[in-house]
Amino acid sequence: MEENNKRIIQNTLFLYIRMFITMCISFFTTRIVLEKLGVSDYGIYNIVGGFISMFTLLNSILQTGTRRFLALNLGKGEKVLIKNTFSTAFVIHLLIAFAVLFLAETFGLWFLNNNLNIAANRLEAANWVYQLSLVSVLLSITQTPYTAAVTAHEKFNIYAYLSIFDVIAKLIVIYLLVFISGDKLIIYASLQLATNIINITLYRFYCTKNFYECKFSLRIDKPLFKSMLHFSGWSTIGHFSAIFNSQGISVLLNIFFNTTINAARGLANTVIFTIGQFVDGFITASVPQLVKYYGTGEKEKFKDLIFNISQYTLFLLSIIAIPVMIEIDFVLKLWLTEVPEYTGTFIKISILISIISYSNKMIDQGIVAIGKMKQLALWTSSIYLLDFPLTYLVLKLGCSPSSAYIVSIIPVFIGFYTNLYILSKYAQFPAKEYFFSVFLKNLVLMILSAIIPLTVHIIIPNNDFFRFFIVCFLSVICSISIIYTWGLGNNAKQMVNKKLKVFFKI
Repeated sequence: MEENNKRIIQNTLFLYIRMFITMCISFFTTRIVLEKLGVSDYGIYNIVGGFISMFTLLNSILQTGTRRFLALNLGKGEKVLIKNTFSTAFVIHLLIAFAVLFLAETFGLWFLNNNLNIAANRLEAANWVYQLSLVSVLLSITQTPYTAAVTAHEKFNIYAYLSIFDVIAKLIVIYLLVFISGDKLIIYASLQLATNIINITLYRFYCTKNFYECKFSLRIDKPLFKSMLHFSGWSTIGHFSAIFNSQGISVLLNIFFNTTINAARGLANTVIFTIGQFVDGFITASVPQLVKYYGTGEKEKFKDLIFNISQYTLFLLSIIAIPVMIEIDFVLKLWLTEVPEYTGTFIKISILISIISYSNKMIDQGIVAIGKMKQLALWTSSIYLLDFPLTYLVLKLGCSPSSAYIVSIIPVFIGFYTNLYILSKYAQFPAKEYFFSVFLKNLVLMILSAIIPLTVHIIIPNNDFFRFFIVCFLSVICSISIIYTWGLGNNAKQMVNKKLKVFFKI
């Protein structure tokens, strides 16, 4: 147990080094891209790129299954089985890539040119972005087994290094975007594709050199093929709802409004994605251990890992989310030269949704680990599908774009509650205890942590850096103090005290 915890902490450290570098570069590059493309073209890039990603549904269906089967079979230590697992997964993803190509070049191309709300003089550029994004998506689909191999082997240092390279390459893209003349939207899409190709090449080189199972093979293990499809088949509804809600709602916003709203949504997604990277480290690093605990029948460790990782994830979320929510208008003004309308509102509502989502993530992973994909698909994923019709309804009634975000809270919360029921029913998980001691408790702690910085925000009316610094400083101090006092258990407090004594040499 101690060795496993050390591995999780080590893997998390690698992921956070990656996160810090990528976060800084991501915010810088987004500012330049928005400035060079303009709000409308930035919106086009987001809606077209998001629309083409809808066709990756088939890939998403098998992504979770690939990771699970590789991690599970690695635990068994049988080389032939591991090799067959990877090879079978690769062939499946290759077939999926051909299916996506067909759908995208038929229905997708028709929908782009006849239904999306794009200015006529930018339709040609949008088609270029569409085709370049399609190539990138096809390469990413066949990349899935290699990424799964890195995760299953728990080589998160490599994952971090290659991710850092990816963002550095994107920084070079920004430099080239500034100096290369021509249609900036087409140039940007082309450079993004080039970056993706280089990153994928490096990933595959490392995997084929270091992992036995990643040597090229088109061999299919039929029993394993059936098992993977059976496991992944039930996740169809879940992945369909995730993609349909994410990209489908972007399409709805485009149809009811314009590409400026898509620009605001794209920027909001960038902020939420960055916050997600900050808190996802614990979850990503712990998932392989969660699968292995269940596979070896260590149910108590399985339960404790879900409780602990969820707690730490929400603690981290509160530290960064509270100052962002309070000072989002100043952050956007500091970050961007031109802020599309509704960007700040989208971000605030998305953070509220994230609190529920991150309370649910380890529960969701627990259900995947015990293999109850059928229940997850039929119950929870069906609930998530309500998001799209609810959004369409409120927009059809003439509500504002922010309503598309507000109504998303309803299915997310019901889905979380349903997941708790599934895990408690099939794994004897203490759902009631988790709901009160993790979700509600952390929600209350976040509210308490926000009182003082929010009061200061109201008292100091000037929207300047001094207030921003004071609010952020107080927010972090309040969050840490309240988490330490009421959030941590006695054992965790003793560990923190011990570490502080060593650090300060008391």
